[in-house]
Amino acid sequence: MTDAMFTDSQSLMLAALPESGGYFSIVKILLFAVAFIVWAQNAAWASNDLRKKLLLTRSMWNWAIFLTGLLCLVIWLVVPIFWVSLGVYFLVYVPTIMSYVVYRNKRVPPSQTVLTSAHLQRLSQGTRQPDEEAMHGRDRVRLKDPEGKTPPWPTDADQHAGYQATQDLLFDAIWRRASDVQIDLLVNQPASIIYKVDGVDAMREPIPAELSASVFHHLKRVAGTSTEEHRRPQQGEFTASIGAGESSTRNVTVDMRTSGNTKGERIMLKLFSDETKFKVADLGMTELQVGKFDEMLKENRGVVIVSGPRGSGITSTLYAIVRGHDAFMQNIHTLEVTKALDLENVTQHMYDSQNGTVSYGKRLRSIIRTEPDVVMAGETPDAETAELAAHAGRQGKRIYLGLPASDVFSALNKYLQAVNDAPTAASSLMCVTNQRLARVVCSACRRAYRPDPNLLRKANLPTDQNRPFYRPPNPDEIAVDKHGNPEICAICQGTGYVGRTGVFEILMLDDELRALIAKGTPIQTIKTEARKRGMMNLQEIALHKVFEGHTSINEVLRVTKESTPNVQKRRPA
Repeated sequence: MTDAMFTDSQSLMLAALPESGGYFSIVKILLFAVAFIVWAQNAAWASNDLRKKLLLTRSMWNWAIFLTGLLCLVIWLVVPIFWVSLGVYFLVYVPTIMSYVVYRNKRVPPSQTVLTSAHLQRLSQGTRQPDEEAMHGRDRVRLKDPEGKTPPWPTDADQHAGYQATQDLLFDAIWRRASDVQIDLLVNQPASIIYKVDGVDAMREPIPAELSASVFHHLKRVAGTSTEEHRRPQQGEFTASIGAGESSTRNVTVDMRTSGNTKGERIMLKLFSDETKFKVADLGMTELQVGKFDEMLKENRGVVIVSGPRGSGITSTLYAIVRGHDAFMQNIHTLEVTKALDLENVTQHMYDSQNGTVSYGKRLRSIIRTEPDVVMAGETPDAETAELAAHAGRQGKRIYLGLPASDVFSALNKYLQAVNDAPTAASSLMCVTNQRLARVVCSACRRAYRPDPNLLRKANLPTDQNRPFYRPPNPDEIAVDKHGNPEICAICQGTGYVGRTGVFEILMLDDELRALIAKGTPIQTIKTEARKRGMMNLQEIALHKVFEGHTSINEVLRVTKESTPNVQKRRPA
């Protein structure tokens, strides 16, 4: 190749190269950077908005906005044609974020909508909030009606005062950890209020007569029931939240029921929080009991009886046990008179007698015919239910029965009488439990003391560990401020207890005990044999709770003796 030819070819190659600066486009880089910033800010805003405005800590919208935007940006970098990638970004990501805006605008007050004419008007007026938004900013309780929407504040002055009183009532109930609230309204009288906190009733200050009717009106409005109906029973629900931030926020689902007569009206509120979604290890069983119970659960067959007095947490225990099964691998059904909570991936059936034409046992029979692996019957109201459970347990199904009884052996006796066939009942019976709920002494204000050594010996507890017992403070031990007012503990609100723990008496059945039952052996003989094998009764387990510092002697005496609950007067706050 001649020098001339080489020079010509070199010139052609150089001419084919882009001009100086053609490798980078400032405009394209800026467009991509803007799109990236918009996506990042939108994802963060939506996550915060879902948590604070819509009270949703987890939602498909978080992933939809994050992943859609990320995918569009990756396509933008991979596809060589810049303007095509830009089009994909606008056609895919922009509709996603706009769909979320439409979704959330339907669930917030008009004063909190975005990208609407009202929003633009607010922006044009500066940063000052309108009165309605300022009112919502002062919400003590963030409410959502059954459709997930925030109920608007009333504009009428009288109704506004009633709604503020409703807010105060709900805040106080949630803050004090009430599980039930009973409100009674009599004509032209203050509405009386009873809370149930940790299983104990407590009177609260009544709602003034001039506000009580308005409070009833707003509770019905929020729960989605008729505000004009005052006698016919109604049922509704709503969600409520107090606090700010994930660690301090307390969210509850409120089930509301109303009833009335010529004298007045009653509203019953039942509050459910995430804290009630227990598993077996959270119930309060001892470590040894949990180990044996878990082993029994793995067998996946037979009948398990969960018993206790009314209000002792039988339903919570049944739910916790059901959660211990793999709902993806097993077909699980429940039959309940009233559903307390939703169980994920579990088919929950509500019992309806259809005007007395369908018995509980007949409804249970129809469920068993669908060949479930696990069945939970929240009630055992008749012999038919017990007989069905016994036969289904023999066929390899796991059956859980709720049964009101004062102790394990009373429950066992009731079950045997209902089945009326000792060999059939014994062959499938795996376990019988009985329980109480004892309040947990407040760790912030509890008082320590040395127990009587004789008590420790009688309870078969160690006497050489020098371990203190705990109790709530006496009235004379409560500090007062400079004005002489008692300084109420902020953790327990002056009750001396925070939360409850289960106390369980558990009878595990083995082949020898089942053989005794099948022979028709008296219950007292079976009890004696179980005690020889090391079974601890309810009081012994409860005293171990005291020994471990969880509860007090007085609380053990309260929950283990048969008595009617007393309504306690409220301590000054």
